[in-house]
Amino acid sequence: MSSHEPNPEDDDTGPLSVNRIGSTASQPPPHYEAPVTVNPRPSQKNRVPVGPIVAAAAAVVGLGALAWTFWPTNGGADTPAAESPSADEAEAQQAAQRLQAMLPEGYTADACESVAPSNGALAQVRCTENHDVGGPLTATYTLVADRDAVKAYFDEIVANMSVVNCPGNIQSPGPWRRNADPDRPVGTLVCGFQESKPAVAWTTDADLAVSEVQSGPQGPNMVQLYTWWSSHS
Repeated sequence: MSSHEPNPEDDDTGPLSVNRIGSTASQPPPHYEAPVTVNPRPSQKNRVPVGPIVAAAAAVVGLGALAWTFWPTNGGADTPAAESPSADEAEAQQAAQRLQAMLPEGYTADACESVAPSNGALAQVRCTENHDVGGPLTATYTLVADRDAVKAYFDEIVANMSVVNCPGNIQSPGPWRRNADPDRPVGTLVCGFQESKPAVAWTTDADLAVSEVQSGPQGPNMVQLYTWWSSHS
């Protein structure tokens, strides 16, 4: 910090430094060459003692100016504090984080982004191309509140798709299972086309998640997209 003393004509920039205060306090009191004399006057009724009042007022003004000079700044105390997120906002953030953790592998760091959920969903993520073999060009992953919402959301996807059986003549829509536990259905799977583009959608009931992936006219084709799904679901 510089020890430069501010010019008296400079604008006031806040409280004086400790060094400056100390130097002011160390000055000796004024020295008078002769004693101060007081000439008493005869008292007069109803006469206001102007001299003492003026001196007292000057003292008050001086103290006020001094207090203003040395009064500490509030450090932004009057600035409204940042509001804490509401319970709904905190719940939405947690849902978005949980959904992000469910995304399949094959996406780059900037391929997916959270979007405003539709149809009352808790969270929704949209992704561009998945770079694994046979990966979709676009995808939407959704987290909902309960099993009824899972069914309603999935039924809407099916209604907007030209449904076909999945490769291998797998029932569509129909239950799907993981190889590690072939006797327990995990959710429901459907294959089809949306505007001539291959699409696969499925639910993961335990997670209350609905996923929908699409290819394009130039591929991957339905078999390739279904193969990608079977290794990423």
